[in-house]
This record gives sequence, C-alpha cells and structure tokens, in this order.
Amino acid sequence: MPTLRDSYGNSKSSGYTMDFFELTAPSATSAMLASPFFSTYEPIEKLTRRGCQVKLIVRLCSVTPPAVVAKAMADPLVTLRYYTSRGFHAKLYIVDDRAMVGSANLTNAGLMTNREVSIVLHRDRDAAFEELPALFETFWNHAGAMTSEILAAYQAAYRLIGNPKEEAEFESHLTKHVGKVDPPSAKAGSEVMSKRRSFLEQLRRKYDERVIPAFREVKDIMLETGLRRPEFAGGDVEIELNRFLGWTRLIHAPGDAWKESSLAERPARRERTLNYLQDWVHVGDTRAGDMYYAEEELGNIARLREGFTSVTSIEAMDYDEMFDTLCGCHAFYDMLRFVSGGLPGLKADFAQRNTLTDIKETLIYLLHGDGLMLERAYDCIFDEKWRLGRFGENCVMELVGWMTPDRPPVNGRTLKALRFLGHDIPA
Repeated sequence: MPTLRDSYGNSKSSGYTMDFFELTAPSATSAMLASPFFSTYEPIEKLTRRGCQVKLIVRLCSVTPPAVVAKAMADPLVTLRYYTSRGFHAKLYIVDDRAMVGSANLTNAGLMTNREVSIVLHRDRDAAFEELPALFETFWNHAGAMTSEILAAYQAAYRLIGNPKEEAEFESHLTKHVGKVDPPSAKAGSEVMSKRRSFLEQLRRKYDERVIPAFREVKDIMLETGLRRPEFAGGDVEIELNRFLGWTRLIHAPGDAWKESSLAERPARRERTLNYLQDWVHVGDTRAGDMYYAEEELGNIARLREGFTSVTSIEAMDYDEMFDTLCGCHAFYDMLRFVSGGLPGLKADFAQRNTLTDIKETLIYLLHGDGLMLERAYDCIFDEKWRLGRFGENCVMELVGWMTPDRPPVNGRTLKALRFLGHDIPA
C-alpha cells in the first residue's frame, strides 16, 4: 500500500501528484483546492465520492473548459468560485490536515506527466501549514461565486473566442462576456472590492451557493421518493415544492421555531425532510393557516408566467391586470400584513408607491433585460432607478424563480423552512 510522500515530481521514482488525492481521499471530510488551470475532474471526484465537502477556486481561461466547470457545479458537494485574471496563479490543495503546494495544476499534465514539484505539509508537523488555510480564505473571499448565468456566459464566450494561443487575448475577450474578477495583490488597498461587486457577491453566495443547492436537495428527495400530493402530481414540481416548504414553515415551524432547529449534515437533513414530506402527503388539509389554495396556486403561477412572458405582454397590461398577476408571488401577496383594508388596501398602497410605467419598466428590465439575471435582480433590490415600493428582495427573487427555469422561487417563508430542515440558510 503506497504512503503519502513529502514531495511529488510526476515520475515513477518521485511519485505522481495525483497520488496526493488518491491517498487523502479515503478519510477526507473537507478540502480547499485552488488551481488556475482546471481541465480534469478526477481529483475532485476522488474526494466527493467519499463524501468530502470541497471548496474549489479556478481561473476561467483557455485551459479550463466549460464542461469541467459544469461538472463541478453539478456536484452537490462542491462549491465553486472563480477568477478571470492571469494574476491568479496559486496552486494550493488542502485536504483536512494535509496540504500540497507547488507548481501542479488540476490538469492531466499537471497531475501525471509534466515534471512538476509539489511539497506536502502536515498540520501536526509543519509550522508553515497553519498559514495556508488563511491564505486560501483570502483568495476565496475575493473570488467570484459561480452561477448558472455566469456558466452560460462562459460557455458562449468559450465558443466565440475559441482557443487563442495568447492568454492575454483570451482574458481580454472573456472580460467582455463575464466581467473581470481579479485576485488580491500585494499593492496597498488592492483587497478592497467595489461596493457594487461586494454586494453582488453576497447575493450570489447567498442564493447560488446556499439557497439553490438546498432547494435542489429537497426537490431531489421529493422526486426520488415520489412523495407528492395528487393535486400537484404530474405538474411543475417547483409549485408543489414551494407549497410544501410554505406549509412546513406555517405548520411545523411557526413563529421563531425555525431559528431553534439545529443545523444538520446531509443524512440528518434527509431524514427530517422525509418526515415532513410524509406528513405533507397524508395530511387532509394543506391549507390550514394559509391564504392560498392549491387549485388557485396552479392558476396563479400559470397567469404569472403567461402575463410576464414577454416585453409585449407586460406593456399591454393595465394596472388591475398587473396587480392581479403580481399577486401570484407569495412574497408580494404577503404584503397584506403591512397594510390595512385587505387586498383593496394593498392595491391602493402599491399604486400610490409606484406608477404603472415604473412597474412595467422594472419588470421588463428584471425579466427581459440584458446581462446576467442576478445583476438585474440586484439592481431591482438596491438601485433607486429600478427598485419598486413594497416589492423588496423576497418579491424580486420569488418572481425571478417563477420566470427562470434554473432558479427556484425564493421567499421569506421558504427560506425559513429550509433553515428549519437543517440547511445553513440566511433567512
């Protein structure tokens, strides 16, 4: 049985860099990996196959194909962040109490055939090890959160750009498609992000790294087990999932009970989810304490998706149609709590805060504008030009979810339910 070496040089006598991942994988629980070039998924798969949670930083460049990035994004045990700048050049691999630093990238050549030099450090033996996790976190905190929209833009850019021999040429073209993400440098003040980018990254990290994977986990359990109610079976699973989470929050986690539920690892979260799904399927009345009926829910979402399907359809609406359609969003309907006079009161309040022109312009920009969806969502939450009164973050993100195939409809109720089920969700 081979043992972990103190160095690797990619030869029979010195051992191969890939051996580090092979030998640390069996007992691995967490890994922090940074590599500018990323073209093979094999070392990550060796870790996640054993249940290891992986934080991975790569550079989007001509050597990093979109297909391997997509593979990392599809792995529920991997959280992926990225840089676009050639200034990101670090190769650092930390698996639990072992680390490898050197010249090898996460490529077949770097791991097996190039004559690289990589040194292995142990937490309980090498004083230098203690500085490495903090160094990784510095890179991690300044990297961009990979999202489905950014991946799609990268795929499009990669096809258009091709594979120029000059990395500078590739980087210049790439920046036009996905923006520029630089690592911190040694220059004074270089670690300060712009305020906009900082808030955007917080939004991406909240939704794309935490909320969306939590939704997918619950949805996968629902689909895998077939625990679905007859009034929703055969229809859009997102609608039933949203209803299930809202019902869980109201019935099983009222008040602040969602805060008191402990965070849990995946097996425990699965057990909790299964318990509540069993209740959901067998309970006689899922409407208790709720203002929505299942039959109305299906109609509400269908009307919302049809009404906002195009710029033309939005422009054609009068205020009554616009308001009725927006009520398909739970987060917007939930604004009833903050006004008097019931639904007519909310309707009057929303009209007083926003002109019909402003509402239309914001919805057209949010749902059909140029650029990345999450950036437009950010603008509609924080930018005075696009922000609507009584239509905050939960309303924006739920509407985006109903109208965007790869994003779930997120609101305060569903966030609290996911936290109650054990997910580490900021609600």
